[in-house]
Amino acid sequence: MDKNKKISIKKRVKHYRAVLGRKIYLHRSSSRTAFLISMGRETVREVDFNSRQAVILQHRLLMKLLQKNKDTEFGKKYGFADIHSVEEYKDQVPFTTYEDYLPYIERMMEGEKNLLCVRKPMHYAITSGSVGKEKYIPVSKEELKKYMHYSVLMSFGVADEYYRNTTGKSVPAGPGLNAVEVQVINNESGVNLGVISGKVISAVKDYIPYLLSSPWEVICREEEMDMKYLKTRLALAYRDLAFMDSVFMTGLVDLMDYIRDNYEMLCKDIYHGRINKNVKVPKHIRESLERKILPDRARARDLMREFRQGFDTPIIPRIWPRMSWISGIGTGAFSSYARLMRKYTGKSIPFHNMCYAASESFMAVARHMGDESYVLLPDGGFYEFIPVRDEEGSRTFTIEELEIGEEYEIIVTNLSGFYRYRLYDVVRVTGYYNETPLLQFIYRKDQLLSINGEKTSGAAIRWAVERFSREAKIFITDYSVYPDTDSSPGFYVILMEPEKTVPKDYIPYCRDLMEACLMQANPTYGDMVRKGHLRPLEIVFLQQQTYQLYREVMIMRGASFNQLKPVDLIDTPFQKKFFFGLKEDYSEFDSDHNE
Repeated sequence: MDKNKKISIKKRVKHYRAVLGRKIYLHRSSSRTAFLISMGRETVREVDFNSRQAVILQHRLLMKLLQKNKDTEFGKKYGFADIHSVEEYKDQVPFTTYEDYLPYIERMMEGEKNLLCVRKPMHYAITSGSVGKEKYIPVSKEELKKYMHYSVLMSFGVADEYYRNTTGKSVPAGPGLNAVEVQVINNESGVNLGVISGKVISAVKDYIPYLLSSPWEVICREEEMDMKYLKTRLALAYRDLAFMDSVFMTGLVDLMDYIRDNYEMLCKDIYHGRINKNVKVPKHIRESLERKILPDRARARDLMREFRQGFDTPIIPRIWPRMSWISGIGTGAFSSYARLMRKYTGKSIPFHNMCYAASESFMAVARHMGDESYVLLPDGGFYEFIPVRDEEGSRTFTIEELEIGEEYEIIVTNLSGFYRYRLYDVVRVTGYYNETPLLQFIYRKDQLLSINGEKTSGAAIRWAVERFSREAKIFITDYSVYPDTDSSPGFYVILMEPEKTVPKDYIPYCRDLMEACLMQANPTYGDMVRKGHLRPLEIVFLQQQTYQLYREVMIMRGASFNQLKPVDLIDTPFQKKFFFGLKEDYSEFDSDHNE
């Protein structure tokens, strides 16, 4: 046997070992996914069971929290030991904000105990919220369990229920693409700090090799590296990807856009079995990944064939035929990204809108695929509601007292030591699921636009933009509002990123249409404009991929990928400079026209 023949045999043996290892890997993947699906079914049943006794569960939970924490410094201050009813709780404990807890949190982070909650926090969730500076939210063991229980398992259970109802079979098992990143550090007292979604993923670390397309060293980003490349490069190598998951739908759209714009490079790297040398990846991670991957010429050729056919027809079913469900918040301000994702998935793959949650509390879940209302979790915290029409906010209502169709500010008593806490979220009650209300997030109360008393909510702006988009026949990827209060009278600037460039001579019509839509959404705004108390709005079209670039810049500035939300309101000098600096430049079109 000649030397070349021996080398060929060695290569074949290596390849067969890799194939056998992959088969074992897929078997483990299926069994682990099947286990999570089974646990997901239990979670769905638990949500249904609790929803039937939500009122009594809410009362019991409040009394339990007060009794357990009566000897804490906060509990003694407000007499928790003497509170025996919901009404007494409302009378004795005032509404609170983060500033009320900040002195306690600073002491807790230095190691003091028994201040807000009898148990030591397991984690501090770092968040800037939708607005404002960075906050550190203590997270108890009980709170963390709720996050892990409902955010990890609920989607599996809902997906399985959907497939059993529509096909008679369980949801197809297989690995998934998860867009969530983990960044966790320890403070001086030994408690983890980081984004709460990252902490949840780290809690199921042992499952990741069997469940997700990205290994732990990619998900847990300790150093600066090109995450979009790594996530898409590794996911495309899988033929049997079964689900995609992100906190917000923006994360999945960004990854699919990256594939669309870079598929030739990605396919070449799969063909050669490498991590591209021109992308930023730490040396030790590059070496670790390249030890695990092999060239896959057949997969690369299949992918390239599909990509070269274009993206006008949905690409995801063509490159991942086992794709069964998509999970990520695609409601409210994220609805345009859900529509963008549909262009990649088509209509047949169901979407799960996951949950309504904040770092302070995991409040509600989407009970079914496609639901845009969320079932409030009676075991997730104690909830009170202030009617938005009640200017004074003197009385709160509990879950059994809410009116369908009304909007309320939600007040949370969580499992980690926040009492009657104002999130400044406004929700609408769309119905009831057994005894628990169905909620839709509408807007943040602290982002209400009111230059001259017109009180324009985020929901009104969103409605107006969506109405404008339909009538103008322009797909709007994302938008922001800048309230110009330096002018007299003040006025709104609506910045919108269209899917395609809008002709310059169409802009005056667009401005008038947007004004009419906003006047319809908020009649008080219309009155103010007609009376001259506000100037008519201005409209600014942004260059394509402006918001995607903004997210990338924010990540480079240290923001968490998991927490990047749409910029509904431009309220910082940096945001103003960034977005107005990326206005569509029509001078090029003018010069082209003159030529």
